[in-house]
Amino acid sequence: MNRLRPVWSYVPVVAGPLLLFAPFLLGQRVLYWGTVLLQFYPWRELALQALRSGHLPLWDPLLGNGAPLLANYQSAVFYPPNWLALLVPLDYAQAWIAALHLVWAGVGMVTLARALGLPPLGQAVAGLAFGLSQYLVARVSFFSINAAVAWLPWMVWLAERQLRLGTIPASATSPAAGAWPRLSTALLMAACVGLLLLAGHAQTAWYILLLAGAWCAWRLLSPGAQGFGPRLRTAVWLAAPAGLGAILAAVQLLPTAELLRESPRAVSADFDFVMTYSFSPWRLMTLVAPDLLGNPARGQFFGYGNYWEDAIYVGVLPLLLAITTAGSSLAALVRRRRGQAEHYNLPGLPIFLIALMAVSLLLGLGRNTAVFPFLYWHVPTFNLFQAPTRMMIWFVFALALLAGMGAAAWRAPQGWALYWTRLGTAGALAMAVVGFGSWLLISPATQTGLHMRSIGGAFALAGLLLFASGLLSLMRPAGSYPYPCRNRVLPCRNRVLSSRAWILAVLLVTGADLLYAGYGLNPGAPPDLYRRPAAPAQLVSAALQGHRLFYYPSDEYDVKYGRLVSFKSFGPPDLAYAARDALLADANVLDGVASANNFDPLVSARYAGLMQVISATHSLPLLRLMDVGIVASAAPMSLDEIATSPASGMRFYRVPGQPQRVWSVAHTETVADGPAALRALADPTFDPTSTVILEADDTSPTARQHPATLSSDAITFPVTLGQDGWVVLADTYYPGWAAWVDGVPANIRHADYAFRGVAVPAGSHTIVFDYQPGSLMEGSLLTILGALAGLVLGLAGWIYGRRFS
Repeated sequence: MNRLRPVWSYVPVVAGPLLLFAPFLLGQRVLYWGTVLLQFYPWRELALQALRSGHLPLWDPLLGNGAPLLANYQSAVFYPPNWLALLVPLDYAQAWIAALHLVWAGVGMVTLARALGLPPLGQAVAGLAFGLSQYLVARVSFFSINAAVAWLPWMVWLAERQLRLGTIPASATSPAAGAWPRLSTALLMAACVGLLLLAGHAQTAWYILLLAGAWCAWRLLSPGAQGFGPRLRTAVWLAAPAGLGAILAAVQLLPTAELLRESPRAVSADFDFVMTYSFSPWRLMTLVAPDLLGNPARGQFFGYGNYWEDAIYVGVLPLLLAITTAGSSLAALVRRRRGQAEHYNLPGLPIFLIALMAVSLLLGLGRNTAVFPFLYWHVPTFNLFQAPTRMMIWFVFALALLAGMGAAAWRAPQGWALYWTRLGTAGALAMAVVGFGSWLLISPATQTGLHMRSIGGAFALAGLLLFASGLLSLMRPAGSYPYPCRNRVLPCRNRVLSSRAWILAVLLVTGADLLYAGYGLNPGAPPDLYRRPAAPAQLVSAALQGHRLFYYPSDEYDVKYGRLVSFKSFGPPDLAYAARDALLADANVLDGVASANNFDPLVSARYAGLMQVISATHSLPLLRLMDVGIVASAAPMSLDEIATSPASGMRFYRVPGQPQRVWSVAHTETVADGPAALRALADPTFDPTSTVILEADDTSPTARQHPATLSSDAITFPVTLGQDGWVVLADTYYPGWAAWVDGVPANIRHADYAFRGVAVPAGSHTIVFDYQPGSLMEGSLLTILGALAGLVLGLAGWIYGRRFS
């Protein structure tokens, strides 16, 4: 039994997420809200269909006039945990994948806390505060963030392990004694970096790598480190695995880099787009009361932006412990005394974490200070990612570790501390009573009353938790830490039973607090959501006859965020059915309906430009050029209505005329470049049935020889032209596509700005378009070489280490 004591700290961080997501894990509910239904589930379902058919999901023909699927970074096709969906149904698998990443995050934080010398209680508190923090729990439905952020504590743990190995010189009689541990750690780091980069969220991965880099820099530059030579060697041992990890992920990174080059964000994202979701200073108050500004899962959210982007709650008790640690460390720094270093083995760690929190807050505030805007204009990478508030992951990480240190240093209050603890506990109880009374007395009939009632409830809960924290401090057993830690002997063995009960109470208060705070932040829908067809899908599919559905962007935005996906309130689960029935992109994929709309995070710049023109002109000829047969709208239109969805309020109208995916055009209009082509496209006199717009500066890729085997994305169709002309395919122009006319290679040109065109002589011909991207082939080769190099190094190091051990 005594052998289990050092590892019991893992139990609560494993049990917490499994308990919180039990209805999803048992198949009683399915995740659906927001990006789950409108992005992740459709991407992964399409990818699974391709994989089960025996080929890679390279291209998505059902979205945005065709779009790359594998290159879509957040589809995370090569991320191994996502392969669970190959074995069990996707709606069931994705709940398990998400919950297990929360477990992995908490277990990683416990492991890091153990490595830093914290006793089991400190480890458990740190693990709970991180793994069940609202930052992680509220973002579970954003699967790519959920997957990436779980690797943060593991990255820091491996970096710290390598740093410590760098301070241990190899024995003269055993030259390989220190080589194998360093090599094995480096290989684990490379695997960790590779998995982080494959998880699917570049922004979170970048922030994690920056944090790990800052940790390494702090440790390498600390006064206690060895000389320049050992520091330099250790830096190489840290940098090389990062490079190898990037090579391991090249199979995903290179196709994504190609997509990024084609997107509007190739150089920089728009300033207002980047600054969306800057951290609101008011949300700092929610560190004590998470629902002070309301909660979309429990009524309505009254704050700015949305609830989950600014969610940083780690629990009241962990917050108090973190404040205690920070305060005592700053006081010791001012007095030039060493802090409570006996509870962790890195002097100066609290000061580093405090600095990390300060930097995180300063950057997370985004447009609310002049710092992030300055960095946007002058420092690379700050102009690529949306939502500065996501940098608050550093804040939450540091807060969780400080809380673990506070739990390790927790002592029964004495003297003036005892007086103030009693007074504060009584005040917290009074706060809870007043808050509860306000919650009972204030009527929710008005918006103001509803908000005030929400504030009253938040104060009541915060007061209750502060009161419980005060009682725990007053009931703290006397003596040292109740269990032996690092060979320290328990001074008061007669306190073991009461100490165990007290520790259990600490974990129950912390766990219950965080479970309640996270409850409902990931709303569930009935388990048949993804298995039943959308109500209008059959009628729409029959009317489309293989053509495309379209929403004007303004209508799509109003329906999506005004009716179905409100940031203020999640609403009833029936809205999930309404969102399916609306056939919004990308949910249209689930019913096999092709859409000219695309909700992917990265789209071709040419596609985006085309959508801007169509949004501004509402041109029906341009809709037919995109092969659009039906327009969906919540507003009445003077077109033939062919279907309706009462649940979502959507109506589906037939576009007059005959849409076509393939056009044969005899006449050309050559303009200077892409912008000129876009202007010509917007001209009301432009007729795509008679003229194709070409660009003088178009540099077509070199035509490829016809491959022996076509890919699963190949398109073959016959055409007959009365005279020499052009054949336009109403699919998005994108690198990696090649064309052949009767088996002869043909250059693909930008046609009508956003589409593909090839020159074809008069007569009957067979045209083939095939997608075999070189970026995937190059990335695959690098990944294979990286894996082989890691395998060879690992095997050689293991054999060499055993030989000299």
